[in-house]
Amino acid sequence: MRLFGQSSRKQVSDPNLGLLTQDRHGWSGSVAGPDGMQSIWLRIDGAGDAPNEAVGLAVLACLGNYSALTLSLSGALFSLWQPYLDEPLWEDEYPTAPEMLWAQLQLEGVEVQRSGEIVLVYAFKGELWPDAVFFVQVEGTKVRPLHVDD
Repeated sequence: MRLFGQSSRKQVSDPNLGLLTQDRHGWSGSVAGPDGMQSIWLRIDGAGDAPNEAVGLAVLACLGNYSALTLSLSGALFSLWQPYLDEPLWEDEYPTAPEMLWAQLQLEGVEVQRSGEIVLVYAFKGELWPDAVFFVQVEGTKVRPLHVDD
């Protein structure tokens, strides 16, 4: 029901993912990042019922395995970055190697697509390139670069 431009949103408390809020595209919330220090956003595509337990377990498994994936993640992110190597966008500390780029990015969020695929979303720390967002898919121990939005 809408009253004065406000929509009533359904909320559920998922045993693995915490509080999730439904909107017309799916569910959203936040989860502890792989470092356990920061919170990252969570987006689960799909209208209808709340996500099942398998979705929560898959997200937790991905984040729990994060440190083992860092080499693959940094390589996938750098492959997305390669088209930007020829014409540097700034002068100081421009990333020209996977480890340089990795040090400048941070995990911002996790998307679970309707198909069940898990996508990790990265952005630059600070204001280097504030509107650049990197997307990589993770399936078990396989990491696949998807795209950069800028």
